[in-house]
Amino acid sequence: MKNIYFVQVDVSSSSNSQNAYLPYTAGILVASAFTSETVRQNCEFKEFIFMREDADEVVSRLKNPSFVGFSSYCWSTEYNKLLASKIKEKYPDCLIVFGGHDIPDNFDMLNDYKFIDVLCHGEGEDTIRELLEAYCTSGDLSDVCNISFRDSNGKNIRTQSKQQTTLDYPSPYLEGWFDEIVDNNPDIIFNAILETSRGCPNQCAYCDWGLLKAKTRMFPLERIREEIRWMAEHKIAFVWGADANFGLFERDLEIADELVAAKKKYGYPERMRMNYAKNNYKNVFAIVEKFKECEFDRIGATLSFQSLSPVVLKNIKRVNSSLDFYKNLLTEYNKKNMKTYSELILGLPGETYESFIKGIGTLFEIGQHFVFEVYGCILLPNAAMGQKDYIEEHGIKTVRSEIIRPHFNDDAFTVPEYNTIIVETNTMSREMWVKSTAFYYMVKALHGNGLVRAFAIYLFYEMGIPYERFYDGIIEYFENNPDLFITKLYYDLKEKANELSLGTTNRKLLFKPCGDIVWDDHEYVVLQVLAQLDRFYDEILPYLEGFGISKDIFEDLLNYQRSIMRTPLNEEKTVEMNYDIHSYLKNIYVNNYQNLEKRTHTLVMKDSDHISDWEKFGKFVVWYGRMGWSSYKDDVTEK
Repeated sequence: MKNIYFVQVDVSSSSNSQNAYLPYTAGILVASAFTSETVRQNCEFKEFIFMREDADEVVSRLKNPSFVGFSSYCWSTEYNKLLASKIKEKYPDCLIVFGGHDIPDNFDMLNDYKFIDVLCHGEGEDTIRELLEAYCTSGDLSDVCNISFRDSNGKNIRTQSKQQTTLDYPSPYLEGWFDEIVDNNPDIIFNAILETSRGCPNQCAYCDWGLLKAKTRMFPLERIREEIRWMAEHKIAFVWGADANFGLFERDLEIADELVAAKKKYGYPERMRMNYAKNNYKNVFAIVEKFKECEFDRIGATLSFQSLSPVVLKNIKRVNSSLDFYKNLLTEYNKKNMKTYSELILGLPGETYESFIKGIGTLFEIGQHFVFEVYGCILLPNAAMGQKDYIEEHGIKTVRSEIIRPHFNDDAFTVPEYNTIIVETNTMSREMWVKSTAFYYMVKALHGNGLVRAFAIYLFYEMGIPYERFYDGIIEYFENNPDLFITKLYYDLKEKANELSLGTTNRKLLFKPCGDIVWDDHEYVVLQVLAQLDRFYDEILPYLEGFGISKDIFEDLLNYQRSIMRTPLNEEKTVEMNYDIHSYLKNIYVNNYQNLEKRTHTLVMKDSDHISDWEKFGKFVVWYGRMGWSSYKDDVTEK
């Protein structure tokens, strides 16, 4: 019998982690392979390796492995290569097979890493089954579709390409492939992947689903119901939806109901995260509303743009809905206190510094004031953007950037993983990329996290000052005043971005009162500012005064802004107000502008869930609360 192992590790699952994902991809491959009578008669499955354990320790417990399959994405490839090389060194006859999104459709990995024997390209259920059948019988791999390998003469061979057309594969959950993992690890809180469909109708150039041009296929609804029940009964804490466009189909509403019903009955899964469809907002709205009722989805609906530049959208083959449509949609979400967040990508071809910051300003204009993310553009080997012609056409230049996982200990991971990120194009120089990166992180802290949001909104509505002009002016103010505390934070971020653009390092940012936890750049700024809040407002005061806001309104804005911020240092603030700033902002948040009313009153601002400990505040407010939604005191009343 040939001993079979599969490896699928996540970057966040170190050997001492309290949380781990079940290895869904490896599981569905194994479940598919062992439907074959030939495989069952000749192979014995031994183990899933799903934690980032010490590679030598893993090798020491393997029992004469004949075949080891590795599921590789950017967060696991380096670990996989290290482990595979050590297995090959001890067991030279073991067949080492690499597959997954990080495997390019060429011979590069075979040429660069002699310890890899076979590469699998594309979806893997049929490929792995056929590969094991051939390996167990004739040993001739030439008839196995979608693989690259070396023949007996050392020549690289690429077999015929063949697309999978169905999803008629057994579930690793329901077939019991993960039962032993869960039973043998009672101290680990497990997360799981739920895949209800596969494929994406869109062909966005930055996405590695785009080149597949795959028609969306759906798993049977009864199978999905049973998987949800399995997850609930096995106390799966967090479920990540693997679908590209959840909510696209009417049946997704039924799946959402199943998830909600499972949580109500079992208490599990505790949380859920979906990649929502961008072309069926009616369904998505209904799903997010269902999830909100049981506090299922902490992040809410995704209203993604990737860019707001028509030039960029054409280059990446993406079509967004109109801004008026998004504005109306945001209004409906905000009215019902339902969370949304938006995404942009920095580094897309055609983007400039000016178009990028204008895009962020536009998000605020349509009502996305709270949570917005900007991701660096990762060059994926199987995306259209990762192809040679595309790279040359747009002057794309990249660096390898270490993946830093925020909210984990500084020394949690011994094998670093990397992304290949775009730092220069024909339209954005490296220097502009650095400036754009620093701009985003500062604006995320200042506006998304609410530090000067009230001023930015007032100036936009009452004095016609665009948001991007206001925040670009703050950056200029920092650069003209290098001795300020807040300026030093800005330069920390800018220098970090510069180092990243050169491919030298991706520095980890720590906030000492929270221990050795790594923070996102904007979170680092927010924590530092909250610890010295009065100093921050004293330093930013000259810039804010420069706009000529009338003195009485200015004082109200400043008092409101200082007092509303949620910090571990105070639970309640009482302020005398001459203008109804609070109602003014609340109306604007739902895109219902009303004139600022002059009215003498006293506001009592309370934090209904006050946390005085910095470590807990960092975890539950800044991280879990995504700060943009929880940055202000939530119990505001008139005395």
